[in-house]
Amino acid sequence: MLIAATSVAAGVSGAGAAQRGGRGPWLLTALPGMGTVSWRCNARWVPALGLNASSATATETLTFRAGGKARLHRVVQPGERVDLPYVRFPRQNVTIVQSTEPGTLKAVVTVDFTRRPISPSHCLAYLPPALIVHVYPR
Repeated sequence: MLIAATSVAAGVSGAGAAQRGGRGPWLLTALPGMGTVSWRCNARWVPALGLNASSATATETLTFRAGGKARLHRVVQPGERVDLPYVRFPRQNVTIVQSTEPGTLKAVVTVDFTRRPISPSHCLAYLPPALIVHVYPR
């Protein structure tokens, strides 16, 4: 199933980046039964993604890719928040896999922070990056 999502300019937990001189996080998309993906920027306007895992579901495995290679691979517990690293690569990819007895649920979120004429930066809630969301049901 392919879901093209537009972001909602709602805070996910605004304290993090703002306390460090950055902006965000802002909700980017929700993943059914898995949690939400957000984005934020540091004080130098470099973007980063994050995951808020759903507290009502199972353990998940997260893989973060940017610049053509895997940058992070880790297990995420229900209810956990994972702030991914700030990277200057415009295309970033997050894959979340949740394996339970009924089967495996997988989501792939591809985010494009490429600068555009109307949004030279994506470091404001009303200038979200482009994204593609694929959810592969059980």
